[in-house]
Amino acid sequence: MLWVALCSGCLGEKAHPPEVFSGISLTDQDSSPIDQGALSGRVIALNFMFTSCASVCPRQTRALVEVRAELPEAVRKRVLFLSVSVDPDQDQPAVLKQFARTYGADSAGWSFALSDEKGTRLLASRLAAFEPGVEPAPSAHSGAVYLFDRAGRLVQRYHGAPIDVAHLAREIIAVDQLKPPGARLASK
Repeated sequence: MLWVALCSGCLGEKAHPPEVFSGISLTDQDSSPIDQGALSGRVIALNFMFTSCASVCPRQTRALVEVRAELPEAVRKRVLFLSVSVDPDQDQPAVLKQFARTYGADSAGWSFALSDEKGTRLLASRLAAFEPGVEPAPSAHSGAVYLFDRAGRLVQRYHGAPIDVAHLAREIIAVDQLKPPGARLASK
């Protein structure tokens, strides 16, 4: 079903960052701004997290490290793992960097990011990271992983804990193998 939904609209589209990032500034674990262009034309696996979480966030980060390790090296180089803090007051870049290092996620192709409070709430709202009617406190965020294709479209939202590592890795590979936006099929 994922293939049908993705392939039906993959031709003729131009790469652009996912619309959910419109108007949101992100800073990574190295205190560098994440350029919207860096989000264009890439498969993105996004999750929300916060570094003072003692349970779900560390487990999810470890699972995503496993997912990334299961990807072929060529795919790994084209996919961006993006972990966005829902606690920007506490999770400054140095704290994010240490969290990434602690859980083995401090590698190229993975950004731990934060926005200001307004940007964090906007992104979390756009992706429904909190249950409706629940005060958006860090501990109330969902454990979903969001998969975007290279055209910037959200193609899948994974629920559940624990993450099905093999399934998510297969789906990332499948999304990566789609023709890039704007590519034409060879004529016979």
